Amino acid sequence: MYETRFIARRNCFMSNIRDIAKAAGVSVTTVSRVINHHPYVTEEKRNKVMQAMKTLNYIPNHLAVNLSRGKSRVIAVVFPWITNPYYLRILEGAIKQASSHHYHIIVIETHYNEDEEIKALEMLKHRSIDGIIFITKQLSIETICDNEEYGPIVLMEKNDYLPYIFIDQYEAMKKALNHLMSEDYKKIGYTVHRNNGFSANERTKAYATLPEDMQYKEFIYISGLSLTERKQLAQRILKQMNLPDALTVTNDAHCAGLYAEFQNQGIKVPEDIALISYENGELSQVNNITSVDLPLLQMGERSVELILSASVTSEELPSKLIIRKST
Repeated sequence: MYETRFIARRNCFMSNIRDIAKAAGVSVTTVSRVINHHPYVTEEKRNKVMQAMKTLNYIPNHLAVNLSRGKSRVIAVVFPWITNPYYLRILEGAIKQASSHHYHIIVIETHYNEDEEIKALEMLKHRSIDGIIFITKQLSIETICDNEEYGPIVLMEKNDYLPYIFIDQYEAMKKALNHLMSEDYKKIGYTVHRNNGFSANERTKAYATLPEDMQYKEFIYISGLSLTERKQLAQRILKQMNLPDALTVTNDAHCAGLYAEFQNQGIKVPEDIALISYENGELSQVNNITSVDLPLLQMGERSVELILSASVTSEELPSKLIIRKST
């Protein structure tokens, strides 16, 4: 019974293509090429086919075509929170690049739950998606590598096993620290939102290069990224007897939250506490916050290019310090 239905649908599909070809005065092959965005079709013939499809109210079943080729034309982007502007900027670049290749993006929001990441890998295994971009991950690199045979996987941290798009967070942190030292700040701290993350580890390594008398364990803050958690962190900092005179902060949203709460508590920036964020998005620009510019849009674009290319070439993207009034 299933076989009969499949053949009937296929014949209907072919009949529709023949109708389009007849109406447009072109071959069935030309119609197929137009439907599948093949480059080797003249503009005149493409327009004729598109007009015939419109006249006959024909909508091509791309899903059936793609599945018959073993492709879904869908790429999954995996990250913790869809509300975070940092991740959304990367996602924007991925969507833009995927769309230019007639691919779609689906988002898998994990909240750092390994089970959600495993679901993404299962989708790759069952060919529901053609590739995965991990902006962040909780799973071990070994677990992820075990699934590489099912399709391309791109990470956003440097590693020896899988293709990656990488911003050197160690160097980014060094740029921030060197600027603060050049401005004569002595009691420098920093915030991270999880102490076992790749970026956090790299920034911690950079902080450890400060002169020993400038390293303060009490100025290393681990905090979640929600509005409530940002407010709680600001209050926790201000309750300390010994306050930092400068902070490098996880990202723009986190930094803007601290900045607002400091202002509410009568703390002046940069006179009392200087601030540097990582990202250089709209929030740092509007609030005049010194920021390490991270090419997040480009990260998203290049990650899709890596998924779609046969090459396994990884890439490191540069960061740049943008100095504003918060330091």
